[in-house]
Amino acid sequence: MPSPALKDWLLSNRVGSISEWLYHGTPYDGLKSMLTEGIWGTEHGEVAEYDAFSTSLNSEVIAMFSEGDGETGIQFKVKDAKVVVLDEILTYLVTQLPGSGMSAEIEDEEAFAKFCETFKIPTGNWKHTPYLPYGYLSSLGVDAFVYDYTWKRLQSGHTMRIRDEHEICFIGNGIQKLNGWIETIYVDGDEFGPEEKEMALRAIAEKI
Repeated sequence: MPSPALKDWLLSNRVGSISEWLYHGTPYDGLKSMLTEGIWGTEHGEVAEYDAFSTSLNSEVIAMFSEGDGETGIQFKVKDAKVVVLDEILTYLVTQLPGSGMSAEIEDEEAFAKFCETFKIPTGNWKHTPYLPYGYLSSLGVDAFVYDYTWKRLQSGHTMRIRDEHEICFIGNGIQKLNGWIETIYVDGDEFGPEEKEMALRAIAEKI
């Protein structure tokens, strides 16, 4: 495990708060599951977290990720979510364990080496590279993680091109909070409020 000082440093220097409209696109079956069973996470694939749920600043993902089921998914009104911002070093360290093939790289090798030495970052036995263990980000008590380019876009007003995903990925206990932040349910372009869940489910049933 890394030095306990790393947690304090990250909470002081790499954690911020967001209150934003966020979006998640999904096919009919996925939306039905979320409305009946609640929102739950799966392994992210890129980052070493057991439970993760992707959302986006971009409303276009409602259609992009519905797999042909029109504008289907959920809009969230997120309030004061605590997010850890992954810079180049952190992105590298949390992508070394999963087998996703994400090609995180380090440009400033001197700064990277100093960071690893300062916080006693462990080195893997099989890959022989520094890494942070599974679940480390959620152990910080944050609700989500975000890559630094998305954080910078968020801070500047996040005007996006149509295909920009700009993910904000909820992890650990933060995933459960999304169930209380549902603002709009979309079923093939039709909109339902959170109090209209049964109507949305009937609309999904008609589509499946």
